[in-house]
Amino acid sequence: MSEESTENAETPPTDWTPQWLATVRADRRRRFIALVLVALVGLGLAWIHWLGLFVAGALVGLVSKSLPRALVAGVALGVVVLFVQLFVTPAMNASEFVALTPASYVAVVAGVLAPTWGSLVRGVL
Repeated sequence: MSEESTENAETPPTDWTPQWLATVRADRRRRFIALVLVALVGLGLAWIHWLGLFVAGALVGLVSKSLPRALVAGVALGVVVLFVQLFVTPAMNASEFVALTPASYVAVVAGVLAPTWGSLVRGVL
């Protein structure tokens, strides 16, 4: 396979993929808008409960063009969640947060792993 063909490769829609979702995945502008919207919805859900991180990852995974892109979007969302956590915790700066070992390690790993794990739903739909 040439480099160009692998770069533009996308996961073909399955029989389970709704038509509107295939349309969103096919159009770059719609996909970008959908990624931003579902990331915001996912962040809102994660604000309410930590299981929202899985849902957030699943949402960004569903609108991603392919499984590798879904995984990258899940990791990126996890990093955004960690930065948002640092900015909304006014009593603690980043060095103080990291000093709370091992609890901070669990928070960092869960913050990145949960959305990435949720984004694997793209492999199904």
